[in-house]
Amino acid sequence: MKLLLGGGSKHKDGFTNIDILPLKEVDIVANLAEGIPLDDNSVDEVLAENILEHLPDTVFIMEEIWRVCKPTAKVVIKVPYFKSTAAFKDPTHIKFFTERTMEYFDRNFVGRLPDNNYKCNFKTDKIIFNYYTRGTKYIPFVFLMRRFFWDIVKTIVFELTVIK
Repeated sequence: MKLLLGGGSKHKDGFTNIDILPLKEVDIVANLAEGIPLDDNSVDEVLAENILEHLPDTVFIMEEIWRVCKPTAKVVIKVPYFKSTAAFKDPTHIKFFTERTMEYFDRNFVGRLPDNNYKCNFKTDKIIFNYYTRGTKYIPFVFLMRRFFWDIVKTIVFELTVIK
């Protein structure tokens, strides 16, 4: 099974859409803040685009994604970048994400906090920055621009693998 979290009115072929709104494109109506209503180890792939920033407990939803996923399942998460006005202008955004956020869900990360007892483990395969302006990623030292300026990056995409 492939899962689209919070897809709303989006339809993606081959994916089961879970959303809180009872729209015609939604296959399962559920409040993701209360969990994912699927069996353990039942999902091969998860796509969560522009939903995690709306949920109150990032740790809980990451644990839920991990719970329903099979070992080595692929997880793609797209969220507004924390240094983007897009992250802050929407009053329904309650969480913010940096390129280092997913390190907290990787048990093998060298710099993780010693008291991290999350019930999940993901390997970050790739981080993609979506820039406001085309061609920005080709500017020399764009990583410094990301660090010191706002509105260089609009969204960030994490490509993860479930480790069980």
